[in-house]
Formats: sequence, C-alpha cells, structure tokens
Amino acid sequence: MAHGPQSSALSPQSFSQNWLAVAPIRPLVTPLWLGAERTGVEAGAATLARLLGVRWDRPDRAALTARLREPVLIPAPVPDDAANRLGRGWRTFLPEIGITTVALAAAVREAITAGELAVALGGDHAVAIGSIAGAAASAERLGLLWIDTHPDLNTPETSPSGHVHGMPLAIALGGGPSELAAMRGDAPPVRAEDVCLLGVRDIDAGEGRFIAERGIWALTMEEWTDRGILPGLHDALDHLTARGVDAVHLSFDLDVLDPTVLSGTGTRYPGGLTMREASQLLRHLGAWDGPIRSLDWVELNPTLDPTSTSEDVATQLLATALGERMRAS
Repeated sequence: MAHGPQSSALSPQSFSQNWLAVAPIRPLVTPLWLGAERTGVEAGAATLARLLGVRWDRPDRAALTARLREPVLIPAPVPDDAANRLGRGWRTFLPEIGITTVALAAAVREAITAGELAVALGGDHAVAIGSIAGAAASAERLGLLWIDTHPDLNTPETSPSGHVHGMPLAIALGGGPSELAAMRGDAPPVRAEDVCLLGVRDIDAGEGRFIAERGIWALTMEEWTDRGILPGLHDALDHLTARGVDAVHLSFDLDVLDPTVLSGTGTRYPGGLTMREASQLLRHLGAWDGPIRSLDWVELNPTLDPTSTSEDVATQLLATALGERMRAS
C-alpha cells in the first residue's frame, strides 16, 4: 500500500486502480431528503457542487478543474403532501425514494463505464442505496468503505425511527423485506465480508446484532482512535484487498466529523473526527493503490449552520478527497 502523496504527474489515461485523485469527476447531485424526513439536507447537494466549482476556479487548480465534468441532477420527487406524512413509517416515501435510487444507480453505472469517478452528492444517506447499486452492477465484487457515525444497518424491524436513511447499508447487503431490495434494481447484494465500517459511535441494538451475526469488519470511533487513524484505515484497506474486491465504493457521512468541526448535519454525535484527522485519512485514501471507483458525500444540511462554516468544511474535505493538496509554494 502506497502511503505517500499521489503523484501529480498522473493523467486520466495512466491510472489503473484508484480513481479518487486522477480520474475525471462526475458530480451526481442528489437532493434527497425523504430518507431522513428532515428538510434542508437536500440543499447540501447543490451547495457542494457549486462550492467545489468555485473553489477550483483559480489558475493554480487548473488541473483539478480540468477533471471536473458537468454535474448531473438526479431526480428526487417530493409528494405535495409530504409535510403531512412525516413520521408514518418506512413505507411512506418508498416510491419517491425508489425513483431517486434507481436513477442514481443508472448514473453511477454510466459514469464508471465512461471511466469517470462517480461522486454522489447528497442529500441524506439513503442516496447510498442507489450509488452502491450502480457501483455493484459495475463490478465483479464490490468492496465498501463506510465512514460514518452510524452503521446504517437498521431494517424496518429494528429501526427506532423508521427513517430509510438509517437502512442503506442493510439494503445493500440484502437485508430487509423485498420492497427494500427492489430499490437496488437488478444490482446484486454486497457480501458482508466485503464491508469495512470506520468511526461508528452511535449504534442501535439491532445494528449491533447485524454486525455480529454477519461478521462485518468494524472499528468504533474509540477503537479507531486507540489504534491510530492511519493504522486503522490501513487495516480496513488491507482487509478489502485480502477479500479480492475489484472495485471499492467510499461512503462518507459528514456526521462522522465532530460537531465542533461540522454542526450542519441532522444527526450530530460527540466524539467525532477532527478536521486534521479527516484531511489526513482522505489524503491517504487518495494515495492508496486500491480500486476506488465511486463515493458518496452526504448529510450536509446547510440550514442547520447559519455561519456557512459547515458547507465550507464539507467542501474543503471533498476537495481533499478528490486530490486537492496544500502546497507551500
């Protein structure tokens, strides 16, 4: 595993494995909020796409701008009476969420087929149902690197809230009833042994049982911190390599950051990553020689942080994930 910075000499034609820092970038703007049943998070998708373009619109970042393709807007329909239907259970918005996930899956698959890094910008974490489905349909054996405060392994039987954004990883692994499986389209389920969880620290009882019963590789935030951020990350990547996956999907939920770093997210929980830790792990992910082809960047809710600090932090870290590096000169 390469631990140094990615060479800036790489071109889109020369990469063969990790697409994070070198491939053309296809932003997939997915303004979904029905999975969280909380408005505001839909604004995060367009905000991220806009701010990334602004951030890279300068001469010294021309190489990054050259990789950036036109954003694709993924449909995220909302019923006229959505406000009156909140809190009625997981089936309430399945038709609308399904439209979004199926469309996103197709867009992810199209981007990967074209040799583009598929970047799903949320929106709530239910977008991962579609992005993972598209990535799985494009691979022989997909690995998942899930960096999140929450495992998102609930099913309708275990979910305290009934919100679908707490179920995407369970759905990706084939959990839950057939109605949820249909949201993956024709994509195969991901194998539990091909998943790594990093940073989880708010785990529902049913999710804990799911992890134990399926034997999912996981490090809680406490375990990750004790092991060391980079050693823990490298252990996860080594696990995926040993599994023989031929593609990796990175799912990054911004609530993994400590609330003192990013408060503009709907499910804040203390004890998260610092800005320095997050930046470091994203730089090392970009230097890994494994086959990252797609990623989620989700759960930014700009309406919860009137200072705009959260959207700036989210954009800076996204830019780091995509290959931006700080230079002294």
